[in-house]
Amino acid sequence: MHVSRWARAPSALQALIVAAVLPASALAAPAEPRAVDLRWEAPDGCPPADEVRSEIVRLLGASEQHQPIEVEIAVARAGGARLRLDLRIRAPSPGERVIRGDDCASMSRAAALIVAMSIDPDAVARNAAAQPAAQPAPPSAVAAPVAGAPRPPPAAAARPPAASERDLEGALWLSAHIEQALVPAVGIGLAAGGGIRSGWFRADGAAGVVPSSSSRIAGMAAGAEFQLWFLEVDACARALERPLSVYVCALGRQHWLLARGREVDEAFARTAPIFAAGLGTLVGRRFAGPLRVEGALHAVAPLRRPRFVVENLEGAVYRPPAAGLSARLGLALAF
Repeated sequence: MHVSRWARAPSALQALIVAAVLPASALAAPAEPRAVDLRWEAPDGCPPADEVRSEIVRLLGASEQHQPIEVEIAVARAGGARLRLDLRIRAPSPGERVIRGDDCASMSRAAALIVAMSIDPDAVARNAAAQPAAQPAPPSAVAAPVAGAPRPPPAAAARPPAASERDLEGALWLSAHIEQALVPAVGIGLAAGGGIRSGWFRADGAAGVVPSSSSRIAGMAAGAEFQLWFLEVDACARALERPLSVYVCALGRQHWLLARGREVDEAFARTAPIFAAGLGTLVGRRFAGPLRVEGALHAVAPLRRPRFVVENLEGAVYRPPAAGLSARLGLALAF
């Protein structure tokens, strides 16, 4: 019996044929897993951090973008069944979003989609297009429903948050107020306000009072007790987002400075309206869900400087300086 050389040893041609029919994935080296640095904080009932991290990796698929991914996600209850998700992307492209809803799983999928889209939207689109449509299972693999059992609700599709959820945020705040610009001595009072934030812009309105500050005529016991009330409007632009939110602000403030005589023979009372403008900075940091600590420092200049004097006595009790400082420190509740 004659055995050919083709049967005894594979030739180079046979080796090429075998290599050609092997799938490319069998020859390619396995890809390294994508690193996602995820800081996850959520109440019971929400998906675990590994599930959110895996969803980000799945959405990116075979993206060629390999920058480090650093993400912070915090979910907190906002009253009743409502939830608030704060998303902060630290790298590769810093960004911040807020999602509100009542389904933590859907909100976490939406957050994963936002993260993936911020890194490589083309890869996310390609990956979505390449996903085959889900095929129905064969009848033998489907369990018959139990009579009378409620039908499970359909899974909510992950979707990006609406524009109003992404771009607009409100806040209320309460602060201790320290005033040096419009009262004779450093006065401590209270201020409360609220505002809105959209992207890099923030606007606030506030009202406050410094209940007591005193001054007297030089060399005499006679003087006056002062009380300051004010309304304020601030317009701010964000200069820094991480690790602190830092804003540069311009303000307009309408004051009412009340003076009542002290150690004087005749009753003395006067109220002077004073408008002032200022520039400064506002710094904030989130520390628990929607709660933030905020502080502000402004240089304030009154546009008029009335003199407070007592009749029949020489010398002025008080006149506001050309410029001074104003500060506040307190808590803000975002919503």
